[in-house]
Amino acid sequence: MKDEEIKQAEADLEKAEAELEMAQAAERKAIQDVEAAVEELQEAENHHREIHITVDGEPVETKHRELTADQIISEFGNQDPATSYLVEIEGNKKESFKGKGDEKIKLHDGLQFQIISTGPKPVSACVGVAAFSEGLSALGYEPRALPGSPDHIVFDYIVEIGKFVGRAVRLGFVVPPDFPNVPPGGPHVSPHILPIHPGNNQTHPLGGVHQSPAPWQSAMGGQWQYWSRPFVNWAQTKKTVAVYMGHIWRLWETQ
Repeated sequence: MKDEEIKQAEADLEKAEAELEMAQAAERKAIQDVEAAVEELQEAENHHREIHITVDGEPVETKHRELTADQIISEFGNQDPATSYLVEIEGNKKESFKGKGDEKIKLHDGLQFQIISTGPKPVSACVGVAAFSEGLSALGYEPRALPGSPDHIVFDYIVEIGKFVGRAVRLGFVVPPDFPNVPPGGPHVSPHILPIHPGNNQTHPLGGVHQSPAPWQSAMGGQWQYWSRPFVNWAQTKKTVAVYMGHIWRLWETQ
């Protein structure tokens, strides 16, 4: 082969290698562009997805990805950050944001917060059944007492979460005379949702499900069952009806 032909072949090879390298670079860029577009799309979808958290036992939703402790107090607790602070609860671990109200908190599903008041506690105008009924009415329920049993309160309820979501039931509670210091022991539910299982050797949702005693069935008709579900951390909460109904909400959530 002549020298000119060899040089031309080498030049053609170098050109082909350069074109291949350019093509590979273009392919890598195209892959990067696709990955960036997918990430941008996921970020846009997540930005519009609601985050579910709990504040003072009440489930709330937000589209914000982060909020300050003071914003959570004012927006979801309707309280003054100047006289309260926020505590994040995760199992037995508690993180206080006292003195850190401007600190931003990254939000994700399942976070639980408690608002601690540092100001004077409001004095309740009523206790017992009156206080419990007043709190239910403020939440939009229509409580009424059973005939002849004024401490037995019943109201209609639409299940908002869990495997029974959308189910229309009736809930009943025997309200202690010193509520809110002491909460009801658990809900009476109609109709039967769970199998009757009085034994306490099984945990929620299967254990501690009893046939409700009179006067639930005789006064209201239908089948009634009692779920023995004490609110074990009641003393550490704000002791409001909203907090107690958050407890009921979680019972449905964990069916």
